[in-house]
Amino acid sequence: MRNRPATAMDRLVLGYLVITALIALVFGGRAGLGIAIVHVLAGLAVFALGPWQPRTGFVGFLRAAYGVAICPLFYAELATLNRFFTDRFFDGMMQDWDAALFGGQPSMDLSVWLPWLPFSETLHLAYFAYYAIVPAALIGAYATRGVDALARAAFGVAAAFFVCYLIFAVFPVAGPRYEFVRIGGEISDGTFYQLVHSLLEGGSSKGTAFPSSHIAASLAAVLGAAREDIRWFWLLLIPEIALALGTVYGRFHYGVDALAGLAVAICVWIVTPALFRALERRQPAG
Repeated sequence: MRNRPATAMDRLVLGYLVITALIALVFGGRAGLGIAIVHVLAGLAVFALGPWQPRTGFVGFLRAAYGVAICPLFYAELATLNRFFTDRFFDGMMQDWDAALFGGQPSMDLSVWLPWLPFSETLHLAYFAYYAIVPAALIGAYATRGVDALARAAFGVAAAFFVCYLIFAVFPVAGPRYEFVRIGGEISDGTFYQLVHSLLEGGSSKGTAFPSSHIAASLAAVLGAAREDIRWFWLLLIPEIALALGTVYGRFHYGVDALAGLAVAICVWIVTPALFRALERRQPAG
């Protein structure tokens, strides 16, 4: 019997599901057993999805990039998953690293040094633009180079997410938003300031600060799209830089979180072409 076909994205998602199921099962007790069972069922669904590989239209787009689309579901469980392995948050270590590297706490200092409402609003808008940068990069890869380019770019983004999520699961860092007072004064009256903080209050998972998955995933998307067509790098570079600054300025991440997110994205960009080829298995023609 011929092996069931599967894409590189399928295998990447299955790998993440297996690793996190094991973490939940070994360290999570009864609650972990529930998560492990859900992950096994999700893995069976991914396995069953393998033979179905449309290549055109919205359905083809979604099939190639679904591993990115389902990341919010994995993110939502991290606040529970990261309590299985340890009951600590490692913010003190991050603050020590920031002090050693930057001579202070940039997540506190930047907004004090630059307390200008237009500047703050620009960076908070850039932080919110994370929700546009990733789709724009993937759509760009698809529009300029087709579904195979999309599959490669989306694979890199999903890999960046999964690397961050696995670190969150075993090394949780709450982040400056939980450790420090919120930015006050005129800045706190800004429209985008209030929008971003409202979103985070309603949908963030505690313990997911190091590395910054905002930077890791969005930069992985930019670099992945740029590998297919360099124009996307230049189109998205300034929003990406502003996003990275916004993660620290807005007290969402420590400085070392941002650097670690940058490192994850670059490592993913270097490694994923070979990993993608190793995991990809083409169906025979006909």
